[in-house]
Amino acid sequence: MKLQLKANALTHLTDARYFASMEVDWLGFNLDSTDQNASDPLFVKSIREWVSGPTFIGEFNFSSVKEILSVSENLGLNAIQLGPLFNFNDLKFIPDDYTVFAEIMVDVDIPSPDIQAFLNQYNNKVNFYILNFSNLFKPLSVQWKNALVNLCKVFPIFIHSNGNVNQIIDHIQYFKPAGYCLSGGSEEKTGIKSFEEIDEIFEQLTALDFK
Repeated sequence: MKLQLKANALTHLTDARYFASMEVDWLGFNLDSTDQNASDPLFVKSIREWVSGPTFIGEFNFSSVKEILSVSENLGLNAIQLGPLFNFNDLKFIPDDYTVFAEIMVDVDIPSPDIQAFLNQYNNKVNFYILNFSNLFKPLSVQWKNALVNLCKVFPIFIHSNGNVNQIIDHIQYFKPAGYCLSGGSEEKTGIKSFEEIDEIFEQLTALDFK
């Protein structure tokens, strides 16, 4: 299966154009109205007029189902990402024609059995899970490595980590996840960014035939 790539929480047209040119599968935008780092829906709507190819996905964490569906319908989105603070009991109110990502924050070295229980519980409504290791500022423990190998065999998991280029490529080769999450960053000047490290990731993925 082809590795899918998702760009997270984009805030600039420069990022969106770059990742679209690299043929990622998903472009994510934080659309939580109460989050100070959120993107303005009108901004996201304007980007959709400039960028084509990847599927746009609205990222939510604090919002209610009503707010999520309202924003998504207004923007014409058919994919949403639900953060760990979302009330997953409300998944039943999300129409089946939405592609749903569920994000799980990981901040401990030892994998909890609660994670697999969560994956099993919502597997009929969630299309993809994101295991977010960005709060772990050290290499994955042996316990997590063993757990991830098994979880990625059973569930459609995307990995999000703070790893460098070599660590990211190692994760992809070793765990064989359904996808990987990448992030942009701050513009140096309007419309000007440095993508050197991300370029290297794409080069290695192409060389390894993951892309």
